[in-house]
Amino acid sequence: MGIVEGLQQILDKNEALRPCLNRLLKLNKKWGSRDRRQLGEAVLDCVRWKRTYQYLGDLNTQSENYYWELLGIWILTKKIALPEWEEIATLKHLKIEFPLNAKTTDRKTRESLPDWLDELGLKSFDEDTWNKESQSLNQMAPLVLRANTLKNDPLSLVKRLKKDFNIKATQSSTIPEALILEKHQKLSQNPIYLKGGFEIQDANSQQVAHWANPQPGNLVVDACAGSGGKSLHLAAIMKNKGKIIAFDPHQNKLDELQKRALRNGVSNIQTSTTDDTQLYTKLMGTADIVLIDAPCSGLGVLKRNPAAKWQMNPERIEALEQLQQQILEKNAVLVKNGGALLYATCSIFPNENQDQIRRFLKSEVGSVFTLEKEQRFLTHQTGFDGFYIASLKKI
Repeated sequence: MGIVEGLQQILDKNEALRPCLNRLLKLNKKWGSRDRRQLGEAVLDCVRWKRTYQYLGDLNTQSENYYWELLGIWILTKKIALPEWEEIATLKHLKIEFPLNAKTTDRKTRESLPDWLDELGLKSFDEDTWNKESQSLNQMAPLVLRANTLKNDPLSLVKRLKKDFNIKATQSSTIPEALILEKHQKLSQNPIYLKGGFEIQDANSQQVAHWANPQPGNLVVDACAGSGGKSLHLAAIMKNKGKIIAFDPHQNKLDELQKRALRNGVSNIQTSTTDDTQLYTKLMGTADIVLIDAPCSGLGVLKRNPAAKWQMNPERIEALEQLQQQILEKNAVLVKNGGALLYATCSIFPNENQDQIRRFLKSEVGSVFTLEKEQRFLTHQTGFDGFYIASLKKI
């Protein structure tokens, strides 16, 4: 059973959720679209609601049938008759009420939170805000596109998607390139996508490039580029003029960036692994903008990746905080006088965000910077991913 195998890989072996789902679907190419959709939905829901389902079924996490029983509870929440599977026979007589009543169940159980995450939420927010945010993080994220303005303007893309493919999209009122789709659908084989007309990117993630505000002709360093979503957006804003140096420790991600750049018609990105000390030394004090989209806990994007709340823990987050500080101090020296340093994470918690910036500003490297502005984007307020962005200027 593909669903049970997926749950074991994600929750026992900490495999990343999306790659795990993609791998399972590739292994079972004969499945129809309904089966594939059901597998994705079941795995996502069982991971997201793990603690709640355990409560509903009074499940023993040490049971050899634990993952089968999680799946059985999911089936019951969907009001579907239980299959005659031996592994879930004990659930036959259960009567399930889902979602849980806020008056009779505690937040950790109701919103399916590990103890440490609930404690961090209460430490970081007032209780009303944390109630709203933890609830919002369990809702499905909208599908958002970023119109590639090197190839088409957002409004013409909205019209073409509707006319040629009956895909309904609405332009964001705050981010001009962000198009919010009416419903989720697979777009990786859409002809416009294959020709680089759009990328899939959350609306709050698209805020980062606009905060950076690059100008055509600028030298920009994307210090943690990954597969390049933000680099591509920066390139489009710069109209392919100037230069973007995209650093990442993983060559396979940079290879993916190069493929995406080719598809997007982007020609001003140069990629390099982070161990290229010669290039790094050459860039010191020359960049108009340095963007640090820092490695983080991912606790702002639980809508998309609920596995993070079970795969993270306070020790791993502490290690990430140290890494974030190292990356800040290492790359800040690349900013020229009067230039900008952007720091962003897809976490909503101060320990990875505001606290990091305060600590950086007190460091020797950070003492020549001033904080221009910062903002935390909460998912219950924006409807999109949780994010944090800070803009600093070198004085």
